[in-house]
Amino acid sequence: MSKFIVLVVSSVGALILFSGCNGMYNNPAPKTKIIRQVVIQKVSDKQIAKVIRDERLDQIKSMPEKEFVVYGEGIAPMNTISPAQAIALAKRAAVTDAYRQLGEKLFGIRVNAKETVKDAALKDSRIVTQVNGLIKNANVTENTYKDGLYTVRMELKMSGTRWKEIFSY
Repeated sequence: MSKFIVLVVSSVGALILFSGCNGMYNNPAPKTKIIRQVVIQKVSDKQIAKVIRDERLDQIKSMPEKEFVVYGEGIAPMNTISPAQAIALAKRAAVTDAYRQLGEKLFGIRVNAKETVKDAALKDSRIVTQVNGLIKNANVTENTYKDGLYTVRMELKMSGTRWKEIFSY
């Protein structure tokens, strides 16, 4: 039993001795001051705008001009007062159709559909399409009227800058 007590006491003493020694050599090095310098540079709003414009133009210079071409068609109504009125209404319908087609190409189209089935047979089917968009600077380049059908060729040209401004989302 005495050997056991001597062993425990000597182990505890060695533990205290080595833990004390460890503490002496673990002193951290003295802390050094880190000096950070902040440079303040005054820049005018014009210089900022120029940098932003130059960066934007660098990205867009490689973008070619975009051109969209559509053909709108309109039919002359049967109950008009004169042939001139029929042509004017057909032209109006063709231009409206061309604008709709441009809107579909540029902004997409929303389609809503509803079907009714009764006694395992299709009773009613309704499909509604909708286009929302603003189209500016489209030009009618050709128009023809033949056999009551008025056809227009409409084109819209956009620079790379304008294309990116509108459709980069």
